[in-house]
Amino acid sequence: MKRPSAPGTAINAKRYKRWIDRFGSYREGIINVTIESWLNQFASRDRDLAARVLDSVDFYGQSQIHAAYRQSLDALVPHGWHSNPATRKGKWRFAAMSRSAGESGDAMLYQFRLANGLDGKAFNDLFVSLSDLFRLPMLPEDDPRRLGEEDVVVLLDDFSGTGKQVCDAWNDPVTSFGPLLAGVGKVYLILVAASRAARQRITSETSISPMPAHELHDSDNVFSNQCGHFTNTDKARLLHYGKIASVAKPKGFGDCGFVVVFHHRPPNNSIPILWADHAKWVGLFPRHE
Repeated sequence: MKRPSAPGTAINAKRYKRWIDRFGSYREGIINVTIESWLNQFASRDRDLAARVLDSVDFYGQSQIHAAYRQSLDALVPHGWHSNPATRKGKWRFAAMSRSAGESGDAMLYQFRLANGLDGKAFNDLFVSLSDLFRLPMLPEDDPRRLGEEDVVVLLDDFSGTGKQVCDAWNDPVTSFGPLLAGVGKVYLILVAASRAARQRITSETSISPMPAHELHDSDNVFSNQCGHFTNTDKARLLHYGKIASVAKPKGFGDCGFVVVFHHRPPNNSIPILWADHAKWVGLFPRHE
């Protein structure tokens, strides 16, 4: 979470420009009118608070996502990764952490390839689909595509707030990744960002080694006592608006209270006043669920 401006800071053209410079790459397009419309949903006395929430947003545009993916892949070099197969240790495969078409992992796999210069045809064999992974255990032992104890699978996604989705995918009795990759030497999960709680849960409940480039802590939860950027009164008012935006998840999924936004969509662990989209509330960064 970024440090917001001090309470009472003018909501002027200079501040609008800072927001637009940061959020301008969001897929919906962020301009003065959309910011003003979002702010106008708050009572006059709460617009200063709303502006400070915007100040605090952790926004990941394409350049930040690419930097995170380069950092994460570089961290795997000591574990045998190399772009040159002659130097690489074992067979490596990269796959989206997605159980259905259209999930964020699919888009992130492409961004990962671009970020690391692996988008050429020469690298196509490194990247596989979920269906390819499901076929791996059925391949003959002498099939060069089969993965074993010396080999590595790297799963890709953008964010994990609680770790639930990853653990469910790994342990699901019907479509689980777990038994599927039981014979593989090492499984990593590269993420742009994740909470510490998610990283710990994934490590505890699966055989995956999560690798978030950015880790969020209790202080990144708007509603946490560890978050000092907002007073208890501020938090009560944000909860009031959160209940308008989402009765079921006024603090975001898992009560995470994050203010994370990716240029393609925010995670549902972020507070719903940022992303809810319905008759009673229109978020500045709609998820279109």
